[in-house]
Amino acid sequence: MASKSMATIGYGVPTNEIDPQRFVVRIPANGRDLVEVIEDFGITGPQYDPQTNMRADRVVRCRLDQKRWRQISTAVRTAFNERLKGRKMGASKWTSGDNDVHRLLGRELCVLVWAVESCESGLIAAAIDAWTGLRPEERWWLYSMAVHATGRAEDIDKGWRKAIRIGLTEGAGAVEAGNKRQISFEDL
Repeated sequence: MASKSMATIGYGVPTNEIDPQRFVVRIPANGRDLVEVIEDFGITGPQYDPQTNMRADRVVRCRLDQKRWRQISTAVRTAFNERLKGRKMGASKWTSGDNDVHRLLGRELCVLVWAVESCESGLIAAAIDAWTGLRPEERWWLYSMAVHATGRAEDIDKGWRKAIRIGLTEGAGAVEAGNKRQISFEDL
């Protein structure tokens, strides 16, 4: 019996849910403006933001210049499409404007963007390789550690975001370009 594929938009956002929580990657048409990664809480409603003492429907998690975005976008698209294909969901591609991304994939994207937003350009390839070597659960954990204290776009290079940058760009095995699999907890 063939299993049906789930109807989605963008990178895995289900169409059978009313206003699901998701991330939006806003890619400007011109090459000067920054790419924004925005968490949209959807119908679950406004979430309390301890940094502003207010409730917010959307939070800009990070901004990235277009040169850095172009360096990571192909690797991210490939990784996400492979995962979606494994779940029998349609593939997607990045386009100018708003790109919807499943909430879990968006968290993973934030981890990579946080790693490259302020690193030296020469370390971006190492960050991509290290990020690719992490399991989804490891990326989710890193996101959850960073988001509460340093989860806004303005929190560049602070706390856990700084640790993510150092870990993915300069950590064990990350310095060698082409090193696709880092040491995992399960390897110990």
